[in-house]
Amino acid sequence: MEIIQLSWLQLAFGFIILIIPAAIFWWYNTGLNRKMVIATIRMTLQLLFVGYYLEYLFEYDNTWLNLAWIMVMVVVADFATIDRSDLKTTRSLVIPIFWATFLGIVLINLFFLELVIQLPNFLEAQYAIPITGMVLGNCLRSNVIGINEFYYNLKENNERYLFYLASGATRSEALYPFFQRALQKSANPTLAGMATIGLVSLPGMMTGQILSGSSPMTAIQYQIMIMLAIFSGTILSVFLAILFCNRAVFFDNDMLDESIFKE
Repeated sequence: MEIIQLSWLQLAFGFIILIIPAAIFWWYNTGLNRKMVIATIRMTLQLLFVGYYLEYLFEYDNTWLNLAWIMVMVVVADFATIDRSDLKTTRSLVIPIFWATFLGIVLINLFFLELVIQLPNFLEAQYAIPITGMVLGNCLRSNVIGINEFYYNLKENNERYLFYLASGATRSEALYPFFQRALQKSANPTLAGMATIGLVSLPGMMTGQILSGSSPMTAIQYQIMIMLAIFSGTILSVFLAILFCNRAVFFDNDMLDESIFKE
């Protein structure tokens, strides 16, 4: 069965549905209509740009170009993570989070793309780019939750941290409960999604493959692989991000540099 192609007119007609949330926002005076319009325009323009670019990327399929695009995605996710974590965009955060996310993505890609799927070409664009995008999007969300929870929890419970240090604990030992809570908070959304997938929701990749004519079982196999990649990637990324950042945001006396927080 071939996928039904949408015309640009059909796609434009679909925007009419936004009248419903716009009317609800207006009636309750939420002030969200302007944000909705801006978000919709940005989404459309960004996806159109990426769509045209990916067509070229898939056709050219150069390993170095694919890797460069992945790095661009990681850089954008890096700044978005810091901004949404309500922390200042400082060098002590930007560089560690970039390398944590990049290493997490690379390790996950190497394992699933090269060892599990066994691509004929290294970092083949058709597989590497969309899979990286899905994993990276979830890494961004989990990084925001984990980093925010770790540093703001540490700030609010600084006396507890100082008590551990005064009792003879090393910095790593004193930070252990804060690390533990950050990992729990960041993992919960993904774990909840994994526990209900298939029964409560049909994920995007699986739905897309079925709509494009793939066998449901093939779509399920890929979806299981993607969920494993997403979960492993998010936890590794959060762990490395906090670990790397801690090397730069603490003074030699084990005190946290509170200039990383927004006023």
